[in-house]
Amino acid sequence: MATDMATAPRMTHSAYSSAPSVCRLVCALSLAGLGGLSINSAFAEVVIEPSIRARMTYTDNVSLTEDGEADFVTEVTPSISVRRTGGRLTGSASGGVRNVSYANDSDRSSSFIDFRGRGQYEAIDDTLFIEAVGSVGRRDRSLFSARSESDALNTDSSNETRFFSLAPRLEFSLGAGVRGTLRYQQTWNSGASATSRQRTGTWNLNLADQEALGALGWFFNYSKTNTQYDGGLRDVNNELMRLGLSYQLTPRFVARGSVGRESNDFSLQGEQEKTTHGFGFDWTPTPRTSFSAFTEERLFGRSYDVSLRHRARRSAWSLIYSRDYSSSNSVIEASAEDYYYNYWSNLLSDSGVSDPALLDALARLLAAQNGSANIGFVSNTQTLRRNLRGTVTLTGVRNTVTVSLYRNETERLTPDLIVSGLDDFALSNHITTSGATASWVHRVSGASNLNASLSRQDTQGDGGTTDRDQTRTGLSVGLTRRIGPNTNGALLYTHTRRSGDVSGDENSLSATLGIRF
Repeated sequence: MATDMATAPRMTHSAYSSAPSVCRLVCALSLAGLGGLSINSAFAEVVIEPSIRARMTYTDNVSLTEDGEADFVTEVTPSISVRRTGGRLTGSASGGVRNVSYANDSDRSSSFIDFRGRGQYEAIDDTLFIEAVGSVGRRDRSLFSARSESDALNTDSSNETRFFSLAPRLEFSLGAGVRGTLRYQQTWNSGASATSRQRTGTWNLNLADQEALGALGWFFNYSKTNTQYDGGLRDVNNELMRLGLSYQLTPRFVARGSVGRESNDFSLQGEQEKTTHGFGFDWTPTPRTSFSAFTEERLFGRSYDVSLRHRARRSAWSLIYSRDYSSSNSVIEASAEDYYYNYWSNLLSDSGVSDPALLDALARLLAAQNGSANIGFVSNTQTLRRNLRGTVTLTGVRNTVTVSLYRNETERLTPDLIVSGLDDFALSNHITTSGATASWVHRVSGASNLNASLSRQDTQGDGGTTDRDQTRTGLSVGLTRRIGPNTNGALLYTHTRRSGDVSGDENSLSATLGIRF
């Protein structure tokens, strides 16, 4: 969120040019540190896994136009992943070189790095921690683009994004009951051709004593942010402070209330500030059910953070609603977490898919089929985002069905920071996205699974110089199978229909072979 960033020294062009060295440092720490530097630790478990994946795709509309041409696309990706648990250094990293070749249109062929990593080093026992996050890849995150972010053929060089972050964190105690966290995060973000390079600093201080006077507790939160843009654009600052009380009415119900102060200079009129006040609760009626809600009067109006989750023996339900500031940093960092891959991996594991190779292949396939619209899109402007998402998963002996409905409303707050006509907010003040996805996985045997997915997404941009509209409807059917102990394969048929600003239908058939060494 934009409210979670903080001030940093004024930056010149030379400061931006130092970002690549930071990128190399994060990559080195993630791969070398998680791997070779930690082998001697007696309490650490290190898994280093080289692999190679080959995919051949036939598409009848490679350019996604009304009269597009067919093409064969071959991709070979050697990669290495490192995962470390236990000891002072923990985390995971995965990096590879994607080599994509087009048979009929060689100008589209390219090779590029795809990397994601996240790690944490415990410098002082239970006190000082250092976090590192990094991602490099080519993903067009525009809601109005021809191909979605998760499309395997979304590999244009102009869409390459880089995100790197370093964050020391101090955890401490004051007296018997007060727990505190002080964290500073520095991020470097290059969000493709639609955005300028950004550097953001984040200060966060959190203090809390949940049982200061028995059932009565208190908490204090402070954040200060500063985002600096390349290209002579102005800095953007945001500050939020709140002091609150919590009261434990029952062992399962805690009420909260707060007052505070917020200021930012998002508006062209200069800095604005306002007193804030909010209230909410945390309720856990059963070990399988949780309900948390907090609303607060802020500079932009009322914010919301609502989460309802319930898990039964054969089903899982969730409802999420939020309204708050957002930015490209939060979008790209969320995608660096590989949110949807982890979601499907955990879900499939709970439903009985135990083979690691098959689990990995199926999770990646479903993540690609269902896209990542809930994460958001990249823009150079600071935004106000409202997000509503409901998901239900039903799990049987051999079948898993997931249905998700969502609606996102995003409003631009700093139009003067837009630097490219490719920015989704270049022509619109408001962008609304709504959609639904339904997925089905059938376990044929311990070695193979059938899957199908149906999705629809409607995107509208208005309030600017030109109204925009884009509708995507997709259907996919696939089969994944473990061929050997370290080998898996997949077949996938996809039909996609697009209408609006970009029109064109596509049918594609792909075959994938993955080998782990």
